[in-house]
Amino acid sequence: MKNKIVILIDDVLNSGSTLMFVAGKLITKKILKMNTVVLVDRRHRKFPVKADWVGLTLSTTLQEHISVDFTDNNITVSLE
Repeated sequence: MKNKIVILIDDVLNSGSTLMFVAGKLITKKILKMNTVVLVDRRHRKFPVKADWVGLTLSTTLQEHISVDFTDNNITVSLE
């Protein structure tokens, strides 16, 4: 991965812990550049991460749950 451009993709960005963990591992690989893509951004950050590209931004409570389903070339996002 040295000197490569890496794109991190996540379904739901909530606290940022998943992206932060993976980004921490990738930085040790001396990558050239890293971008982030998320399908849904909930904006409940514990870590200082942001998505470069976002499909949908939802204002939710911490008690609500987001489900993303990939079925037959369709992506469904539901709030529970």
